[in-house]
This record gives sequence, C-alpha cells and structure tokens, in this order.
Amino acid sequence: MTGSKAMKQESNKTTKQQNNNAGFTLIELMVSISVFSIVVVLMSGMLVTSLRGQEKGFTAQNVADNIRYAMEVMAKEVRMGSAFTQNNANEIQFTSNMPHRNGSPIRFFLQGGRVMFDDNISPGDVVPAEAITAVNVAVSSLRFDLTGTGAASHIRLIIVLEAASAGTAADVATSINVQTTISPRIL
Repeated sequence: MTGSKAMKQESNKTTKQQNNNAGFTLIELMVSISVFSIVVVLMSGMLVTSLRGQEKGFTAQNVADNIRYAMEVMAKEVRMGSAFTQNNANEIQFTSNMPHRNGSPIRFFLQGGRVMFDDNISPGDVVPAEAITAVNVAVSSLRFDLTGTGAASHIRLIIVLEAASAGTAADVATSINVQTTISPRIL
C-alpha cells in the first residue's frame, strides 16, 4: 500500500504543479501590463514628436519656397530693368526691358504682409497689383537699397526680405530672413 500511497502523493504533486503553471499570478500580470503601458506611452510620445517635426519641416519648406519665388521674380525683372526710382525703402519702380513688356513700368512693394508686383503702372491704371507671396506667409519687412545711380557707377539693388509662416501653431512657426544683391544688365 505504501507504493500506491506514494504514487497517489506523486500524482497530487504533479496535478498541483500543473495547476500552478496553468495561469499567471497577479504580480506577473501587473508587471507585464506596466511594461506594456510604458512602451505604449514612449511610442506615443515619439509619434507625436515625429508628427510635430514633420509639420515644422513642411512649414519651413513652404515659407522658403514662397520667399525663393518672390526673390526670383524680383531678380528676373530687375536684371532686365533700367531707370530705377525709389520713393521709399519699401518700394522700387523701374522700366522693364523684357521683350514682352515693351518698356512698361514695373513696381514692387510691400502691402498687407505680402510682396506685391504691379506691371501696369499708368495714370488710368485699373488693374490692381498682384501678390507674389502666399496668404500663409507673412512678410514683415521688405527693403530695397539702391546704390550706384550715378552715370559713372554701376547700379546695384540690395533686397532684404523677412518673412514668417502665418496661421500656424507657435511650436511649428518658421521665420526666414533673406538678402540678395542684383545688378541690372546693361543692354
């Protein structure tokens, strides 16, 4: 009987061990949930930071593209211009020698936070100036410094432009300051 009793006790031990291994203890469950929660919180934070960085990059690219376009339009017109006059530091007017303009007057100026381009300046002007920067880019400063207007010197026009993104959150806002010097071609 002792052999049968020993086998019964052995069988009970095996059953108890199997019952103990059948599930998780409360402590094991709480530790695994805590580790999982920490991983989820860290990954969520990294995702939010990544999305914010992407939005900042998009905003910076948008402002840079707008400013680059405005500077290129102004540079192209100035290179083919003559008879430059400047009423104030925020405005430049000249005669265009571009083939399709036939000597018409051109004017660049700042109005309402946008760079404006007016190529129809005449006493009976009914066509309004057009903006060459987008609504979501606020130009805070546009300055023209005209030098060398004498007969013996070469004309140079320095353009300084400061712009920032408009209508964006403060943590993704971008501002850019650009300066270039342009010399008109003498034809």
